[in-house]
Amino acid sequence: MTPQTLTAELLETRSRRLDDRIGKRNRWEYLAGLITGTVMLVLGLFVLLSGPLDPSAILAGAGFLLLAAGAGIATLQLQRRTGGGTSIDGGTAILASYRAELVRQRDALRSIMLWYVLPFVPGFLLIYGSALFADGFVWGALIPAGITIAFLVWVYHANRKAAGCIDDEIRKLDHQARG
Repeated sequence: MTPQTLTAELLETRSRRLDDRIGKRNRWEYLAGLITGTVMLVLGLFVLLSGPLDPSAILAGAGFLLLAAGAGIATLQLQRRTGGGTSIDGGTAILASYRAELVRQRDALRSIMLWYVLPFVPGFLLIYGSALFADGFVWGALIPAGITIAFLVWVYHANRKAAGCIDDEIRKLDHQARG
């Protein structure tokens, strides 16, 4: 396979495609964050306002409210870390701009545990911890907790793998720029 020559047009096309993919992904993430935050807020308020407030209900209700807050934090961090792309203008070298955006996306994916997964952990801990105060329900909370942990680990690894793919793209880009 012959290497492609890095022309301004090719780099602009790649940059536009990257921006389109990022925009589409972020729109889906914003929608998911809005739905998750709203549902968790409603559940938290329902649990806290609808019945007797025993320790289990208080912990579960607070956990749902923390999940809503976690969804908000993750969504804001997504916007801060990956939104708004780098614009290519006459004063910025196209190659440098495209490479900088790839690095920004890679770094966001690498740090997903910190800004995307961890904001949800306090809510999950309270919800699953509330089972400690419910009669005979402790074992019933272990399966959902295990599924939640497995999902969060999958999210982490999927994003690390995506960061590795972007690393490969950066290496190819650097190689083509030198060659």
